[in-house]
Amino acid sequence: MANLYGGILTEIFHPFGRGALTSTGAQYSTMVSTSGSTSYITVEEVTIPMATNAMLKEAEFGLTVGLGISVTTDSPKVKYLIKDDAQTSYDTLIEFTSTTLAALASTGTTVYDFTCAGVKTPSSGTYFTGKGIFQIACQVATNASTSNARGQAKNSSYVYYKYYLVA
Repeated sequence: MANLYGGILTEIFHPFGRGALTSTGAQYSTMVSTSGSTSYITVEEVTIPMATNAMLKEAEFGLTVGLGISVTTDSPKVKYLIKDDAQTSYDTLIEFTSTTLAALASTGTTVYDFTCAGVKTPSSGTYFTGKGIFQIACQVATNASTSNARGQAKNSSYVYYKYYLVA
């Protein structure tokens, strides 16, 4: 049994979308776009600061990305990844590859928000063990190489995490 210092601590953090405000008052990260490829590109990667002797118990996520697509018959794909700060690879936190996302994606210059939520415990990961600082990445892609997907992470995205300190 680990030597615990005190009880469970909780924090909420809004690490995504630190860009300029839009005319409607929303705040997004910089827009990124794929270029005729079905490969994922990183919209934004953020670091969640924690003490080095912190052990994550559980993390809850409410993540929003603004989506756009260049061809209306194609569909964007969204993936969120998570890893310990020292790792080079990621565990998939949540992934959406369904063509139902096509209805949410704009072909103009605006983006439509897609929000997902979930809970992650460290015991279910390979590259995410919950020991100290961790990183989350938001990625987008398209289901067809004839189209471009674009995305920008929204500032209303949050990470609510519970942790305790160990000796």
